[in-house]
Amino acid sequence: MKLCLIYRQDATATDAASSYVTRLVPALAEDHRTAVVAIGPGLTEIARAALALRKRVEREPPDILHVNGVSGIALAAVLWAADQRIPVAMSLHNQALLGRFASVHRRLTSSVGLVISPSHYLLDQHLQRGFFRDAIQQILPYGIEPVARLRSTDHVVIRSAAAESDFLAIVEAFQSGAVVILTRSAGASEVVRDGVNGLLVEPGDEAGIAAAVERLRQSPELAARLRAAALETARFYDMRFHTTHLTAAYRQLLNASRAGGLDRRAA
Repeated sequence: MKLCLIYRQDATATDAASSYVTRLVPALAEDHRTAVVAIGPGLTEIARAALALRKRVEREPPDILHVNGVSGIALAAVLWAADQRIPVAMSLHNQALLGRFASVHRRLTSSVGLVISPSHYLLDQHLQRGFFRDAIQQILPYGIEPVARLRSTDHVVIRSAAAESDFLAIVEAFQSGAVVILTRSAGASEVVRDGVNGLLVEPGDEAGIAAAVERLRQSPELAARLRAAALETARFYDMRFHTTHLTAAYRQLLNASRAGGLDRRAA
C-alpha cells in the first residue's frame, strides 16, 4: 500500500501523536511505501503543508491518508488536500476534538472512514458526542519497540489524569520488567488491572502510593507475579502486533471505500 501519515508538529497537546508517528513510520516502511507530512505551527506552515499534500495527492495519490493529532484549521486544510478522493484514517491521541470547536470538528471528521483509538474509553468519549458514527472503529493500543530491562526490584509510579496519554509510559514500564503503580483514572483498567499486572491507587493518594511501594517490598512473591503478568500483557503492545492489525484496518477501509460502504463495529 501507499500510505501518507500526517501529524501536527508542535509542543502542545500533540506530543503523543508526534511520538507515535515517529515510531510507526519505520515499521510500516518495511512493507509499504510510506510518506510523512509534518504540519508546523502557524497559518503559514499549515498552508504550506496543505499545498504540498495536495500536490502529492494529485501527482501520486496515496491509498490512505492517516491523520494524527490534527485539529482546527489544520484538519480542515488536510481534508481539503485529500479532496474526498483518498480514504482518510484518523488516530485519536487525546480529546482535542471535543473542545471549544467540537461541532466544527464533528462536521469535518464526518468524512473520516477509519478511526483508531488506543482505548475504548477515548473512543467512547467521541462516540457519545456524535463523532465517527459512520466510520470503521478500531481499538488498537500503541505499539512500541522493546526497551532495556530494569532491575527486577524496580517499580514505576505513574500519576495519570488521562490514561490514554500515558499508554506509552505504562507499556514501556511493562516491557522493562518494572511493576507499575498507577493512579486510578478513566481507561486505566484497560491497561493496568489492579493486583493482576500492576497496582492502582486513587488520584492524589500519596499515602496509598507509599503503601503500595511498601507492599511490594514486603512481598517479593507479589512483585514477581505482577511483573510476569505485565510482561505477558506487553506482548500485545509490541510494534509488530500493532502494524499487523493496523494494516488489516487499512485494508478494511480500502475495501469499504471501494464498495461504497463502511462497517461501524469497534474491534
